[in-house]
Order: sequence, then structure tokens, then C-alpha cells
Amino acid sequence: MVPEWERLAVRALGSKETHLTVRARHRVGPNYLRLQVDDGGLLARSAPYPTMWLRLWFDDAGQTHQRAFTVVEPDPSSGTFSLEFALHDGAAADWARQCQPGERIRASLLGSKPPWEQKKSRRRSGSTSPAGLDADFTGRTVLIGDPAALPAVNAILEAVPQTPVEVWLEHRTPEDRELPVSAGEFHTVHWVHRSGEHDGIAAQLLDHWEQNPPGTGDRYWIAVEAADTRQLNTALHTRYSVPRDHICATAYWRAA
Repeated sequence: MVPEWERLAVRALGSKETHLTVRARHRVGPNYLRLQVDDGGLLARSAPYPTMWLRLWFDDAGQTHQRAFTVVEPDPSSGTFSLEFALHDGAAADWARQCQPGERIRASLLGSKPPWEQKKSRRRSGSTSPAGLDADFTGRTVLIGDPAALPAVNAILEAVPQTPVEVWLEHRTPEDRELPVSAGEFHTVHWVHRSGEHDGIAAQLLDHWEQNPPGTGDRYWIAVEAADTRQLNTALHTRYSVPRDHICATAYWRAA
């Protein structure tokens, strides 16, 4: 649960606030739902980019609860985009299951930034960091995610259709593997099964890297369970000497 003061603190830090209005619902899979929403003018104030995300604020038994969601297929001209929900337990999934066109929800834009974006100090110093998706990057791109991260994974793939990308996706059920992945001719997708709360993608990828060491000139985007994200991030930097600014790592959820 997130107390109301946290939402107020986010606003005090300069977040851009809006109310989203549900326009349409589309079932992507048995446990996956897409909602199209009106943006309340947000995209006119903030130009969208791949992996852009918002905080949505849900009411759960009288308490405020926040979750982050990737902006999918943003269209500034119409002021619309979509949000995708993995339908597990929790206030966000409960809201998505029951909401209908016309329903509104508060949203905040704060903390989101394009992947591999350099800080100004690094740009001035001539860093060799991959400076975002628009850069002329010659190395390999590696994306590591799961169904919760799939909207962001797809956004990156669609932004780099001619860039070699290796995608590692974790799944729990056969239905997860039926979810649409925007892989093109230069993209390779590997599915990894998660058999329990604490048997995730990290162990299998670390074994794979023992035989196929990561390259220091490649870039990595990681968004899986918190402990797995931490393991992979640490291994890339300490064991394989991948520069920190070649790694974007975000814990998308935490195992019980």
C-alpha cells in the first residue's frame, strides 16, 4: 500500500499530472488485457518515446496504491495510447478487470527516461555509452524481460527494426508464450520457463553466460523480478566488466 502523502510527494517533485479516460478494452490473452485511453492532454505536454512509463494511482480499500505502466502505441495527434495489464492478483489487475469505457484514473509522469540516455556530464566527457535508441550503435542489444515488461520490450524492438537484438523472455504458462512479440528479421527471441517464485530467469542466463560471455561493447536492458534483476545487473558489471552506462536495469516486481 502507498499512503496518500506519497502521491502528494510525487506532485511536489514536479510530476506531470493527468486523468486518463478508458476508451476501449481488448483481451490480448487469457491473463493479459489492453486498455486504450484518452491521455487528458499529457502527450501534448510530453513527447513520447519507447519505454515511456506512467504511475497509475489505484484505490484499494481506502488506501492509495501505485503501479507503473508503459505507454503503448502513443498517438499525440489523437491524444490516445494504450496500457497493458498482466492479470494477476492486486489492485491494478482488479481495476483493469472491472473498468469500463468512460472510467477515469489519475496518472503521474515522473522518473521516466529513454533507455541508455546519457547524463549531460557523460556527453561532455566523450563517453562511449550507447546514447539512447536513436544513437548509431554498432554493438548488440540484449533485452531481458517477462510478460509484465513485454510492452516496453516491444517498444524497443519496434524502434530498432534493423538492429541485432537478442531477447530473453520469462514465462510461467504456455499462454504467456502466445503473447505478441514485435520481433523482426534482426531479432532473436528466447523463452525461459519460470517454475516457481524463486526459480527465475537469472539462474538460466548466468549459466548461458558462462559458455557465451557477454560483450563489453553490447548494451543490456533488464526488467524482471527484483532479485533476478539485481543478480544479472551485478554479474554484468562485476564479472563481465560491462560498463554501468551500458546497462538499464529496473525491478518490475518482487517475489513473495
